[in-house]
Amino acid sequence: SRVIAQSKCFFQKNCIECLDADKECAWCTDELYDMRKSRCMTKQELLESKCNSSKIETNDDYSYVEIMKNEPHRDFDSQRLEAVQISPQKMSLRLGRLASKTVSFNYKPAKNYPLDMYYLMDLTWSMRDDKATLESMGSQLAVALANLTANYHLGFGSFADKPALPFIQSEPHRIENPCYSENDQCEPTYGFRHRLKITRDIDSFIAQVKESNVTGNVDNLEGGLDALMQVLVCDKQIGWGLNTRKIVIVATDGWLHMAGDGLLAGIVEENDKQCHLDGDGNFVDVLKYDYPSLEQIWRVLLRSKTAVIFAVTEAQLDYYRRLSEIMPEFTSVGLLQDDSSNIIQLVDDGYREFVKRVEFTDNAPDYLQLRYTTDCGGLYREPQPISKCDNIEIGKEYKFNVEVQLLYYPTDPSITNITVKIEEKLISNEAMELDIDLRTICDCEKNKKPMELSDLCNFNGDYVCGQCQCYIGWIGKTCECNLQNSQNRQELFDQCVAPSIGDELRTGPICSDRGECICGQCYCNPGYEGEHCECNECTLIDGNICGGPDHGFCTCGTCSCFDSWTGDNCECTTDTTGCKAPSNEALCSGHGQCNCGRCSCDESFFGPFCETKDGEQPALCSSYEDCIRCAVYRLHDLPCQDLDNKCRENIGLYKMQLVAGNDDSLNCTFRYSDEQNVCDYKFSYDVTDNRETLLKLQNFQCKEINLIAAGFSIAVSIIVGGILLLLCYRCKLTYDDKKMFAKFEKERELETKYQMESPLYKSPISSFKVPEEMESSYL
Repeated sequence: SRVIAQSKCFFQKNCIECLDADKECAWCTDELYDMRKSRCMTKQELLESKCNSSKIETNDDYSYVEIMKNEPHRDFDSQRLEAVQISPQKMSLRLGRLASKTVSFNYKPAKNYPLDMYYLMDLTWSMRDDKATLESMGSQLAVALANLTANYHLGFGSFADKPALPFIQSEPHRIENPCYSENDQCEPTYGFRHRLKITRDIDSFIAQVKESNVTGNVDNLEGGLDALMQVLVCDKQIGWGLNTRKIVIVATDGWLHMAGDGLLAGIVEENDKQCHLDGDGNFVDVLKYDYPSLEQIWRVLLRSKTAVIFAVTEAQLDYYRRLSEIMPEFTSVGLLQDDSSNIIQLVDDGYREFVKRVEFTDNAPDYLQLRYTTDCGGLYREPQPISKCDNIEIGKEYKFNVEVQLLYYPTDPSITNITVKIEEKLISNEAMELDIDLRTICDCEKNKKPMELSDLCNFNGDYVCGQCQCYIGWIGKTCECNLQNSQNRQELFDQCVAPSIGDELRTGPICSDRGECICGQCYCNPGYEGEHCECNECTLIDGNICGGPDHGFCTCGTCSCFDSWTGDNCECTTDTTGCKAPSNEALCSGHGQCNCGRCSCDESFFGPFCETKDGEQPALCSSYEDCIRCAVYRLHDLPCQDLDNKCRENIGLYKMQLVAGNDDSLNCTFRYSDEQNVCDYKFSYDVTDNRETLLKLQNFQCKEINLIAAGFSIAVSIIVGGILLLLCYRCKLTYDDKKMFAKFEKERELETKYQMESPLYKSPISSFKVPEEMESSYL
């Protein structure tokens, strides 16, 4: 990005063009600056070119923020008739092109914020039972609103449809009584009738509902959009407040006529989005203007900051949900029972749905870009690029950040200051104002008069904003060249050609084809230097040339390194300290080569010092135990000053990095124990490019040992172990018995077999039978 900025900055001819070229460009106004060098470069390059830091103008110099008005948050004040939900209320800032500035404001929903609710009811024949329900529930509606806010007001109006064919029947008796076919009497069809101006008087609301009569039309499409447009644009007649939340309840069981349907009745004039109510609240031009489009309704909702709740029956629910999806920020849909008996719940749900969300918008022109971020009161861990929050709570504070950036200047050069309002989409007369001053000239031009006939310009021009503005006939950085004398021109060009052997006429390329010849001097393109631009600039790596001022210096595109540094860009140290392990003076433990202060290990060896062989544990884990013990002590809030000193004596400079969770690179283990804790910490070691030892340690807290639980576990283990031993012993006895019985049976079987087969065998068992006579006499 620095190379891109350099190429954009270098050829800019004045301060304002310089700063507008790229956000990294800066302009030098220093009178002592080398006039042969470009004054437009990055700030770092200007400093390296010896421009005084106090004489450098950057884009950041033109971005400032000042709070002009900052009243604290407060809930609704019934005396002032206002609340303060956004703070600060006004800020002033100055912006240059491509530079950006971030401002912040807080939003805190106020308690008892005023509510103006207008009940717009479909009073066609099918809604007659809904009207009766609203009459009986009027007082309950007031109680429900009082539970939402202490400052509520109600208004009432009704609608039907345009009283023209084909929306009504043509017979005179049906025009006078649209309910003729229902054998009932009702009033003629009308478009919209405003019946009650927004008021706190609930009795007047109930009375107007009772006095309202139903009417009728032919189709099941009503003129609800006609009525809604009049409710939104007739502020004075409806009675909308200035510092209120505005909600319209549209209760209907029919669909809506849209723009274009008026053609059926010969109405061709587009809806003009103007108020056409007479003194009695009747929409007098209902037959002059077509139905409004949804786009027109959306724009009026946006301008008036009004929310709409469609309370509709089940048959129309999907239709109105699709309609609400077109303008979700302003509308919601609720299921209305056939007799409107749940209207109070719908009002409660709809109000809370709008109150629980906040979304900010602004009126910034195209040449200004505003980007919002917020964490929504802690809902997100990091601020998200959004301008709205859901599920907000009354009394809780929400912070929003806004990054403001000037993309380009307005086409009208007279516009140097603009005011941008950041406001909530559904709350009127509350906003944060940004008074933005657009940079059109640099401070060096604005605050200082030009030095006329300046000696810095050889008295041939005026010194303005760090450069010479030459008079006619003079050119050069210091107006030193007189173009009126044409004889000197060839000599000046010859001075821009590098001399070469045998070329007395200097026919070589001007400024080596790498720059511009001005008045006998070469001004080199970016990337080149030298009197005739013959040298390449040394490569810029990580913001440094030749490794930095401590490593070396650049000579015509080649780095000349100081002692202890080597390499094409003096990036490689010759110091071998980083190749020696703490307990081994051999370079790379004798298993590798030391290159640029780091070890390159032989095959089968690894580690920062080639100290470990493949398949083995790291060999130097124990060398860092004092350092690790110190870090673990600190995790447990224990002192470790002596350990820290001992650690530094052994390994020198070191840095400790805590690693959350498990990490496969942590291949050493340190055991920590005390009276209540025993746990193993994993760690690893390495050497940084700055030859500093880096120790990574697993960051977690040991859990204390629960002695009761541990004792219980040991006791249970002993009991279970004893039972298992007894079972094993019992199984062994059973096995031995079975084995001996099997042996006995086998021997017995052999004995029987031997008896049957051997004639010499005589049984050791003898038997004697008592004679029968003796047995009988005995008995």
